[in-house]
Amino acid sequence: MENENRADVAFLCIRLKELREKNHCTMEEMTQRLAALDNGVAPNKSSISRVETGKTSNKTLIDMAKKYCRVFGMSESQTEQFMRGERIAVPDTSALLKNSQLIDELNTEYSKVIIPRIVVDELDNIKNRNTNTTLAKKAWEILRGIGYGEKTILMEYTGPQQEVNNDCKIISIAREASVRFSCKVDIITEDTDYSAYLKGDDKVSAVHLKAYMKRKQEILNMDRLDYFNTLYLDSYEEVERPTAKEVNGYLRDGYTMIISVVRNNGVSFEQRKKKILWLISCGADVDKRDCGRRYFPPITHAVQKNDYKMVEFFLKECNADPNVGSRNPFESGYVRHKNEGNTPLMVAAYHGRENIVRLLCQSEKISINQQDGNGFTALMKACMNGHIRCRDILQEYNADERIEDINGWTFMDHYHAFLEKGPNEKKRRTL
Repeated sequence: MENENRADVAFLCIRLKELREKNHCTMEEMTQRLAALDNGVAPNKSSISRVETGKTSNKTLIDMAKKYCRVFGMSESQTEQFMRGERIAVPDTSALLKNSQLIDELNTEYSKVIIPRIVVDELDNIKNRNTNTTLAKKAWEILRGIGYGEKTILMEYTGPQQEVNNDCKIISIAREASVRFSCKVDIITEDTDYSAYLKGDDKVSAVHLKAYMKRKQEILNMDRLDYFNTLYLDSYEEVERPTAKEVNGYLRDGYTMIISVVRNNGVSFEQRKKKILWLISCGADVDKRDCGRRYFPPITHAVQKNDYKMVEFFLKECNADPNVGSRNPFESGYVRHKNEGNTPLMVAAYHGRENIVRLLCQSEKISINQQDGNGFTALMKACMNGHIRCRDILQEYNADERIEDINGWTFMDHYHAFLEKGPNEKKRRTL
């Protein structure tokens, strides 16, 4: 990287500091970790500060960056991804529909994320005209979640007006972004056609969503994950077992294999139970959150589906934690403000799942008064939508009525707002 431009160097310095801080590691602690890595030989705090502010040679910066990656247990592919320099991502419609939280993920890894106006128009069209309510809802969620700013930028197509192929228009936008910001661009897509269009282009590349997800985690073979994900058997005794890393890996849609099983409507409950127990026996984390939609653990996905039997199964047979709140698994080092911290109980109360609310309240582990990033409790969530039975159940189990959210509202304030303005879920779908 000696010959790379200074923008790449500055970008890598920022990423080094972010990596250290995300892992709650001070400069002093970093010197100790580096010492353990290099048999007691390590730079002092001043040297680390110089590296993170770009006041060293490029060679020193690169050497130290590689050591940072080793200290925090990053794989070779993750290290390569981390050190690639300043780069822009351009997600297309197909990739966003597959992974509706993709923009958030790209923002943590790329210097900028360009959203083509064409993509926004396609999503808006799907939202307004598609008869597939699931797809329309997903398009709505994506549009609602885009936060434009310094890193996420909306770009218009400015090429020839006679061009009718949207893929070609997106490529034109990517090339314009490459020139404007003087760096390389990755188009993140589920479409294989881009590779043919971009053959020989040294500035713009097509990255298939499957390949992108592979780079984000230490997985040897994504095809193996696909195989295990589709596998449903009466007995798994004679089947090759996935490794612990594989069984906890993310699929292209951002789900874990356990979450994928929970959301599979095509197989019986008994088949799903059997597979989940097998996955757990292979080392699957029953509480691992998705990275593709709501950042929910499996039990919350079951709550979303109003699957009482599955929630009960997770609590009584899988020892699942009923208090795991929603949170981006790739960015656990700092508090996010995008509806973070929703627990299974909050989701059940918000949607009026009375039987599930009672089931969760009966758990010895339950934290009834837990608050999300907005300070909301399950009691408040129930009152937002006028779910009186859920409110009564929570009060029966001694939910604290004195708690206030970040705006100073109590559960009764939310109930009065419901009486005045109607259910919160009709105004904005937060869960």
